[in-house]
Amino acid sequence: MTDTKTVADRTGELMETAFNLAENHLQAKAIELADPRDGTKAHFAVSHEGLVPVAPGAWDAFRPSPLHRSGTAALTQLQSFIDLVNRFKFPHSAIFASDDSAKPSLTAIFDYHPDNGEVGGELSANAVQARRHKASYAFPLSKEWQAWIGKNAKPMGMGDFARFIEDNIVDVSADQVESFAKASQDFVSANRGTLASPSKLVEISRGLQVYERAVIKEAKNLSTGEAQFTFDSEHTDGDGKPLTLPTMFSITIPVFARSTDVFRLIARFRYRKTSDGLLFWYELWRPDLTFETAFNEAIEEVGSKTGLPIFVGAPE
Repeated sequence: MTDTKTVADRTGELMETAFNLAENHLQAKAIELADPRDGTKAHFAVSHEGLVPVAPGAWDAFRPSPLHRSGTAALTQLQSFIDLVNRFKFPHSAIFASDDSAKPSLTAIFDYHPDNGEVGGELSANAVQARRHKASYAFPLSKEWQAWIGKNAKPMGMGDFARFIEDNIVDVSADQVESFAKASQDFVSANRGTLASPSKLVEISRGLQVYERAVIKEAKNLSTGEAQFTFDSEHTDGDGKPLTLPTMFSITIPVFARSTDVFRLIARFRYRKTSDGLLFWYELWRPDLTFETAFNEAIEEVGSKTGLPIFVGAPE
């Protein structure tokens, strides 16, 4: 028969033993495992919840210096981007360029993948980099570019159009078509364009009077009895004379802020008489080609000054 008093006296001892067993069971233990493919070792914590990898960053606070460079430097001027790239670049560094006309940018990845290299028929372990260290540059679009692109092909009342032209009149060129690049000359010639000078454009926007006369004409085929109607509309000025207006004007503006390079764009001048008054607008001819030219010139400069390959697109 068990002595009840003896069991009671050992209750504390039994509870302590149970607690110790539970604590030993719940306590995490650190182990090191190796990847069977290449022998890479990593630390894990073993607990009742299973195997949990220990984050490599857990040791960072105890190191006198980082194991590698990391982070992305954001530059606001192109020359600073070039200088920083030259400071940290490696032979395998690379630059990626985004040619989105709304948000053009450059991203340099210093620890990018080297060219494929083989050692003993297998890919070298050093052929893959972490891509932790980067530099970025967002091309700032010039205020002139934003202004003219922002209002492109958008009808405006006479007052709004006049204010827009006055605010941006310094961008309107007085150059003759003979001084234009060949592509621009060909476009003007093909459309039989007449160019407005800056002063003429201001004059038109401030006080143009347009009178419209409509005439319906009937043409009848006597043999078949079919009739055809035509609607002719004629615009005249305040003196009743046929209205003659320039059909185009040109602007010279930079695409990017702080750039000394300016580009010529041809704008087709448009107007329409409505019941609410005159509407004016302009249509820029192929501004996408102008942006592409400016962007390509900029990345060519970066490539020549850094000696790094530039890939148009985004990294993986």
